[in-house]
Amino acid sequence: MSRRILIVSASMGAGHDGAANELRRRLEAQGHDVEVVDFLDCCPFGIGWFIKITYLLQLQWAPWSYELTYRLWYKMPSTWGFIVRLDTLVAGRRLRRAITDMNADVVVSTYPLSSLVLGNMRKKRWLKVPVVTFLTDFAVHPLWVHPHVDVHLATSSFAADTARARGGDDSRAPGPLVADRFQAGDGPERRTVRAELGLDPGTRAVLVVAGSWGVGDIPGTVAAIREAGDFHPVVVCGRDEKLRAELDGSGPGTILGWRDDMPRLMGACDVMVENAGGLTANEAFAVGLPVVTFLPIAGHGKDNAEGMAELGVTRYARDPDELRAALTDLTTPGPDRSAQIARAHALFVGDAADDVLETAALREHRQIDEPIQMPRAPHHLRVAAVALLAMYGMLTLGAQAIAALGVGVASAPKSAHDRVYLGVRLTAAELASRDLRTQLHRLNATAIVDGMTVRTVSAPQMTALARKVDVGNGGWGQSRAFRPLRAQSDVVTTTALIQKAAEVQPREFVPGRRFDAFDQLLARRNHERLVRPDQVVKPDALPARLRDRAVYVIDGRGSTAAQVETALSDFGSISQDHGLTVGPLSELR
Repeated sequence: MSRRILIVSASMGAGHDGAANELRRRLEAQGHDVEVVDFLDCCPFGIGWFIKITYLLQLQWAPWSYELTYRLWYKMPSTWGFIVRLDTLVAGRRLRRAITDMNADVVVSTYPLSSLVLGNMRKKRWLKVPVVTFLTDFAVHPLWVHPHVDVHLATSSFAADTARARGGDDSRAPGPLVADRFQAGDGPERRTVRAELGLDPGTRAVLVVAGSWGVGDIPGTVAAIREAGDFHPVVVCGRDEKLRAELDGSGPGTILGWRDDMPRLMGACDVMVENAGGLTANEAFAVGLPVVTFLPIAGHGKDNAEGMAELGVTRYARDPDELRAALTDLTTPGPDRSAQIARAHALFVGDAADDVLETAALREHRQIDEPIQMPRAPHHLRVAAVALLAMYGMLTLGAQAIAALGVGVASAPKSAHDRVYLGVRLTAAELASRDLRTQLHRLNATAIVDGMTVRTVSAPQMTALARKVDVGNGGWGQSRAFRPLRAQSDVVTTTALIQKAAEVQPREFVPGRRFDAFDQLLARRNHERLVRPDQVVKPDALPARLRDRAVYVIDGRGSTAAQVETALSDFGSISQDHGLTVGPLSELR
């Protein structure tokens, strides 16, 4: 079902708009109607322009003043209510008109002041449809969270926990919103770009970024990198031509202006130094480029630096000596560099678009007629709601009962005898074990992987796995309350991830839960068979006897690769003792 989503952003640098535009791209790709409005345009009499120019002047010429106002809300939380009422008074009217004109099913905010206004509108019951805030910062300022906003989405579990502590009860961490073009590149592309930049193969290239406005002490950062040792700064000045002119000819390095090929630049460099913890840092996480924060900008820049370093996804260099150590460590291949890249990549555990669609579906469930004003529902609408509820029950609980009887579920071929079928649900750590992959191949078992696991392992690992064994779709790896969206994530999204990473089409859907009609519909469209195991066991609790033609799944979650290897060996021995052979789940019909 197509949804109408209104996204409220703000042209305060690239971070808020970047998240909004990527969210719009993902939603529109799924066929939904999306509109993005600028919160600053909702402020009359040029107030939005005044907010923007004041913010920029504070950062560039009086960062101490921005630091002071930023910290004020921590020290004086009682002033929070005044800011909420003031922002609602200024921007509420135009914002309500935008919501009404679009007849939005859900409103998403990527900017703190618009979140305050929307939360206040929910509190006053002016706004009937749900509101979602996407927190673009790792550090969650008090002005980011309103207790009447329905869902807060964060880039990390750290930010989600902070939002929850500040009153955002439903706070989740699907991860950053980054465009698909930001991903690890290949060797030939890296060599090509380095040649374009004039970098020798052995040069340790340090990418320096300062956002679209070129804010912060970039000359001081570049000077510190040059003094740190044998490092070559590659500086992206954004649209700040004055900064570019200042750095040109000031010493060794490559000085660039605005670029629209940041994925290529990131892939060509060995480490990145930034000062705000914003969109560019998230893009580097996706590419696999380690990040160092140095001389962070006031306010949220300093808080983001602390938050990211606490998570271990960046290094926070507080002085030139720490910068030298961080650059040395992160430009040298080894466990420290690899571990930081892996922690950063692990932030991408979900898709904020799925959470937005799940929240948008609440409008239908709550029978909200108008987004701003909801009259009492007439009798025929109540009857329709009961009919929809009954139909939903049949598609979920009814389909589960039918599937439990074996209807629509794959089973052993009629001609099969003296054979059992085995799947093994694996974690990312277990997938990395070459010995375990070899054991799966020897036993002729299916490797079951979920979407969250696929996103944390490399494509070569998935490809190597698929070359040896049958790969089954284990669902997304995280449950959702709304069944259609759950099926979409478990079947469609996860299948696409496996196809992209392993270059194979999974032939079986083994989510580890009961099926409903939504699963059956989407699995059939994806040409995947629904597999309901006869028994699911842990590696240390294998059955003493195996039943002919039965389907078994070993759940390796919470175990080590060695424990799963031992379980596979034992399973093979048990099957031989009973005169049975082992087959993959792909043989089921």
